[in-house]
Amino acid sequence: MSNLKKERQGKFIFHVGYRVPLSGIFSLSLGLSMLEYIMKKFILIVVSFLFIGSVNANSINSIKMDIYIDSEGNAKVVENWNYTSNKNTEIYHAYESLGQSTITDFKVSDSTGTNYTLESSWDIDGSFNDKKYKYGYHKTSSGVELCLGISHYGTYTYNLTYTINNFIYELDDAQLLYWTLLPSTSENLKSYYIRIHADNPFSDDLPVWGFGVYGDYAYVSDGVIELSSADCVDSDEYVTVLAKFPKGTFNTSKSLNHDFSYYLDMAQEGSKTYKTSIWSIIFSVLSTLFWFIVPLFLFFLALKYGKSFGNRVAKKKKDKNAPYFRDLPCGEDIKKAYLIGAEYGVVNKETNLFGAFLLKWLKEDKIMVIKEEGSGLFKKDNVKIHLLETPTDEEEARLYNYLMIASRDGILEQREFSLWCENNYNKIYTLLTDICDTQLDTLVKNGMITEQDKFFSLNKYIATPALDEIGARMIGLKKFFKEFGSLNEKEPIEVKLWNEYLIYAQLFGVASEVAKQFKKLYPDILVDNTYDDIVMINTFSYRSVGNLSSARAKAQSYSSGGGGFSSGGGGGGSFGGGGSMGSR
Repeated sequence: MSNLKKERQGKFIFHVGYRVPLSGIFSLSLGLSMLEYIMKKFILIVVSFLFIGSVNANSINSIKMDIYIDSEGNAKVVENWNYTSNKNTEIYHAYESLGQSTITDFKVSDSTGTNYTLESSWDIDGSFNDKKYKYGYHKTSSGVELCLGISHYGTYTYNLTYTINNFIYELDDAQLLYWTLLPSTSENLKSYYIRIHADNPFSDDLPVWGFGVYGDYAYVSDGVIELSSADCVDSDEYVTVLAKFPKGTFNTSKSLNHDFSYYLDMAQEGSKTYKTSIWSIIFSVLSTLFWFIVPLFLFFLALKYGKSFGNRVAKKKKDKNAPYFRDLPCGEDIKKAYLIGAEYGVVNKETNLFGAFLLKWLKEDKIMVIKEEGSGLFKKDNVKIHLLETPTDEEEARLYNYLMIASRDGILEQREFSLWCENNYNKIYTLLTDICDTQLDTLVKNGMITEQDKFFSLNKYIATPALDEIGARMIGLKKFFKEFGSLNEKEPIEVKLWNEYLIYAQLFGVASEVAKQFKKLYPDILVDNTYDDIVMINTFSYRSVGNLSSARAKAQSYSSGGGGFSSGGGGGGSFGGGGSMGSR
């Protein structure tokens, strides 16, 4: 994957670049992340405008945090929420994965001058009147939630003060600040400003990083670490700060048996950040044009010479008149089918293999699908995957273990995997890339693909007639899937072949349509709840992995050094990480 990296000077963040999915296996995607981000924000603004006044909802107008680090490495936090509410009973701010740290001295007041009363045992299910002018700690299995009653409807400022004991940790080679200060929110956060300071001003070249929000700022100014928002923070975003202090800066009592690079690598996993100066913006725009025009030129040049630029394998053009094919072009080898299907244009989405693996594991009794009936206004069903047995195939086992990690208890919810994908999208794409590279090498070794000289520094291969034949069969099979409902000839289909058909249909992105047609034409084939399982897995796959592309597009990469940067994604493993905040 290729990216542009520019040096940052000052406080201006700008991102340009392009990405090539799966190291060039799939067609070139000229995705300008900044443009995608702007369009997303534009749509949100339009939608908000259309519905303003007709939709009543709570909103976090701003959060300001002043964090003073004392000589012992403890943090004295003053947190101000400007909050508009017309429903719910409480505001909460969760801190999870506290490690050796604790949170004490929690107090609350509001803009009316009222000091709130501490409840010894906080009941999150209490009524509005039960919580009015009160606050408390709500301990969870993974940390603690700082809670306070919404005592007024309308717009008010709530003031929270508390101490994070052991805010700074001693490492082998440095001292560490690594905290998720603002987790994901139940409502969009319109703006935030965080100020971190100590008795002695921080050096302007202090290495400091920010993670979790695309396009925001983290920097040292006048001896103070500052983090601030450039735009509204979406509900799936968060604010994590990482800083490296010289040993002896604070007299902290807690230590960790790692060096700073360990936590930097952990934080940067899943994050790509760009540092750029205001002067480099013009250069970045020109670079964007360059990286748009050059691939476009090469694309048309490749067409002229009969090559397929976006794919690594030069092959025959897709035959729209290809005959129907009813057999399995690659047998039960879905990884081989995945690569060849991508090369011949019948697999158009990189993540379709995920759903195909789920169907394969369902057939092999390695997973079980669980559906919980939805409740509420929209009654959205909750689909869960019960993980029963790890596959023997090494690459399948990697994905299966990712699911297990995301689930924590062996029962994977869609939301759990969605969140895991957002923070670990790089692991999924690395796995997909590894699968395609392995299959490509195998095809070369088996004589299905021959190598040729490099063409404009891109590795190019030539498909043999045998591979073209398999590609034509893939095209014919997808054509059969899409049109067999209208065919006059209705040949019976074996149950085994039905199962394999669905796996191929999932690769092609048409599983739901195929299952619907099969259910209508061949009701006797459907045993147990096969159709429902197909639909649920398709829904689970779509909702979960749908976050991958957006997470990758928002992510940015940072090389090193102080002075600040901004990022989307990353920051995993921080103290206070996970959890959420907002109202309920």
